[in-house]
Amino acid sequence: MSLALPGQPRAEALLNAALAAPAHAYLLHGPPGTGKRDAARAFAALLLATDERRLVPGSHPDFALIEPEGEALLVEQVHELSAALRYRPQEAVRRVGIVDEADRLNRDAANAFLKTLEEPPGDVVLILVADDLDRVLPTVRSRCQAVAFPPLPAEALAARLAAEGVDPETARHIGRRARGDLGLARRLTADPAARAWVEGVERHVADALLGTLAREDAAVRETLAGVQAAGAAAEAAAEAETAALLERLDRLPASREIDRERRRLETAGKASASRRRRRAEGDMMRAVTATAQLVIRDALCVQAGAADACITSVPAADLARIAESVPRARLERAAERVDDVRRALGQPISVALALAAVYARVAQARRPEAVPA
Repeated sequence: MSLALPGQPRAEALLNAALAAPAHAYLLHGPPGTGKRDAARAFAALLLATDERRLVPGSHPDFALIEPEGEALLVEQVHELSAALRYRPQEAVRRVGIVDEADRLNRDAANAFLKTLEEPPGDVVLILVADDLDRVLPTVRSRCQAVAFPPLPAEALAARLAAEGVDPETARHIGRRARGDLGLARRLTADPAARAWVEGVERHVADALLGTLAREDAAVRETLAGVQAAGAAAEAAAEAETAALLERLDRLPASREIDRERRRLETAGKASASRRRRRAEGDMMRAVTATAQLVIRDALCVQAGAADACITSVPAADLARIAESVPRARLERAAERVDDVRRALGQPISVALALAAVYARVAQARRPEAVPA
C-alpha cells in the first residue's frame, strides 16, 4: 500500500519513502486546506497497517492523538500522549502519535514535548501537524523531518473535486476561486449558502474599492453572521456525534467502567465541539481575506488588459470602474494589508475586529498614502 496525495507530489514521495523505515518524528506543515491533516491520518494508518476509521482515541491500542482543547495544547496533554506511547505495541509493529495544531503548543507544553522527541522509544513514530511553521519552537522543528504542504494549485483542486463527483466545469471554477484551500473548495461545492455568502463578501469588497460601501459596520455584521453560522453548524455536528456515542453507551449494562467512559466522552465531546467551531470560523475568516484579495486581483487583471482572467462574481463594469479609479500601487498595497490580517488569524483575535480591519484596509486603497514630511 502507498500514500496518494493529489496536488502534493513532494510530500507524497517523502512520506511513501518513509513507510519502509520511518524516522521517529515528522512535521507536516502548510496553510489550512492543503490536505496535511488528511495526509497525517493516512500516513498513520499505513504505519499501523489499519483502517483510518480506527484512528480515534481508544479505538486502536497503538494510536494516540492530542489536539487543542481550547486555544492551546497544554502540558497535561503532552504528558498524556507520552504515557499512551510508553508501552510496547499491542497490535501493530509500532505505536503512532499525532500532535494536531502543534503550532499551538504553549511554551511549557513544547518544552515537555522536547523530552519525548529527544528520547523517543524505538517503536514510536510521532506526526506533528502545523499551519504556521514559524510558531513551532525551533528546538521542536529541528528534531522532526519537515514535510511541506504548499497551497494546492487550482488544477489540483479541480481534479480533487472532480474525483469526488463534482461537475468538471464547476470544479474548475471553484478550484480557481478557492485560492489553494481544499476545505473552502469543498464548502463552496457542497453549500449553496456558502457560495452566496462569498458573493456577498465580493460585493462588499467591490463597494469598498468603489467608495460606495455606505455602512462598513453593516457589511461587518452581515459577514460575521455567515462566519458564526458556519461555526455553529460545525459545533452542532460535533455535539451530534458525541450524543450518538453516548446513546450507544447507554445500551450497555451499567458499570463503573461505563460511567468513566461516559464522563470521558462528555469531556472530549465538549472540547471537540469548541475546537470545531473555532476551526470553522477560522476557515471562513481565511475565506474573507482570500475573497478580498481575489477581487483586488480581478481589478489588477482589468488594468493589465486581461479581463478574461477574472474569477469573481463582481460585474465587469464595476471592475472596470475600480481599475480606472484606483492606481495599481494602491491596489497592491491593499492586498498586502489584507494579507496582514490573514497572518494575524493564527492568534486569538476578535472575528468582528478582523472583519472590520479587512474592509477598512480595502477602503484605504481609495485614499492617497500620507507623504512623510
